[in-house]
Parts: sequence; structure tokens; C-alpha cells
Amino acid sequence: MLLIFGAGSLASAAQDEDSRYVVKTSSRIEFHSSSTFAKVVGVFHSWEANMKMPGDKFADASLVLEIEAASVTTGSGLRDKEVKGKNFFAVEEHPKIRFGSKSIASDGAPSKFHMDGELTIRGITQPVSVSITLLRQDDGHEWIDGSFSFNRRDFEMTHNLPFDKIANTVLVQFHLDTVNGTAPVAQN
Repeated sequence: MLLIFGAGSLASAAQDEDSRYVVKTSSRIEFHSSSTFAKVVGVFHSWEANMKMPGDKFADASLVLEIEAASVTTGSGLRDKEVKGKNFFAVEEHPKIRFGSKSIASDGAPSKFHMDGELTIRGITQPVSVSITLLRQDDGHEWIDGSFSFNRRDFEMTHNLPFDKIANTVLVQFHLDTVNGTAPVAQN
């Protein structure tokens, strides 16, 4: 996992080329869903995050998340196979899930933002709206928490079981635990 901030203005481009935010292993991207008989949490273990932020204003930033769909686990091998299969993520045909931001606006509080973007699953792109909480520390450490919901049917995931109805709404949450530094970006 990596998070690269391509921060900088023209006046300080040389210094900012070396400015990086390294994503720590405590970072997560997960989804939450439910059915008649179960609540499901899926965790993605392989992904990259790329954030560009001119200057220090988060509202000017852009974020791209690229997720390896096959890296998802739910705690059940049988459920993992189903989630990765043709009825849901179809990882063989569509190995990547992608989110790209289009705009970010303050929600009124210094640490709360609203991010509009596009989510692509199974080769289908739909608009989504993400709630962001940003917590900055003086030592360069930052936490970026985001959450949004989507309707799985909008991405042609229409499968249900006869006696176990799957909810249409899926919640996605990400927690990016980052440290500012000039060290090489670590990948996990």
C-alpha cells in the first residue's frame, strides 16, 4: 500500500518532489454488507492510494484508490469465493476496483470534508459522495478517514439466494494512517 502526496506549488517544486506520505500497515479499506442471516465485512489487502495536494489545503487535493479486487477476504473461504466470483466482483474479468475524486469541499468544520468522485467496479463507473475526516498532527502524521455507500445493483451485482436476501446498500470505509517523510515509499 502506498500513499503519495504530490504536494507543491511552482515556487517550491524541488522541495515538494521529495515530500511523501507513507501509508502505515494499520491502514484499511473495507466494505460492510448484510443479508437475512449474516453481516459481512470484507477487507482488501492489496491496494494503492495516490493523493496530490497543491499547497497545504486539503480541499485542493485529489485522491485515487486502486484496489486489487481478488485481495478481499471476509473470514470465510466459501464466502470469499462467492464475493470474488461472477455474481459479485468478478475478479477474473475485472481485477481492479477504482475510486477517483473529482472535487473536495469543506463541510464547515476544519477537519470535515465532502468528496465527490467516481467508483468503478466490474467496469461500470458510478458517481459517489464520500464523507472525509482529516486529523493532522504537528509531527506530520495524518489520519484520513472516508466512508460512502453504493447500491450494488448499480454495478450489476444483482445475485440473491432464495432464503437469504442480500442488502442492496454496501458501505465502504477507508482509514489511511500516514506519516510525512522523505523516506522511500513502503509497499505492503
